[in-house]
Amino acid sequence: MSSAKSITRTRPEIYVRPEYVVESINEAVIDDASRPLSLLERIWDNNTVRKGTILLGLVLTWQIYTVVLDVEPLMFPRFTDSAVALWNALVYGTLLKKIWFSIKVLIYGYSAGMAIAAVLVLWATASRFGSDFLATVTAMFNPLPAIALLPLAMLWFGLGTASL
Repeated sequence: MSSAKSITRTRPEIYVRPEYVVESINEAVIDDASRPLSLLERIWDNNTVRKGTILLGLVLTWQIYTVVLDVEPLMFPRFTDSAVALWNALVYGTLLKKIWFSIKVLIYGYSAGMAIAAVLVLWATASRFGSDFLATVTAMFNPLPAIALLPLAMLWFGLGTASL
């Protein structure tokens, strides 16, 4: 016990801040946070303007890179060539029809997937065997990444719209 008493601790002084009370709201100071923004600051505060500026910078970098270094157009085409090709495909080509076909196939696939999922969930909630089946199949395919299942799905179901 005597050894414990011999140890003394030095404690730093505790600083107590004096209270600061503003009795009247008129004494409050308007700080920099409440100053009105300039027109340029209000424009730059817009999320669309900032992201559009970034996209414009990337497009300009792309165009300057391909023009200055004279890159092979088949390997890395200029932005202007790509924009002209997109415009021609949209206006004169069948790009819109192909886009609609892709969206339609996606809608069919999502609808079929939701219908199959609804049936499996109903079966799993209605019976013990359905629950065990769904748990086993889920545990079996869970360790595999989705991209690894793609070749298997191509072998099982084939290629084309009907297989999707």
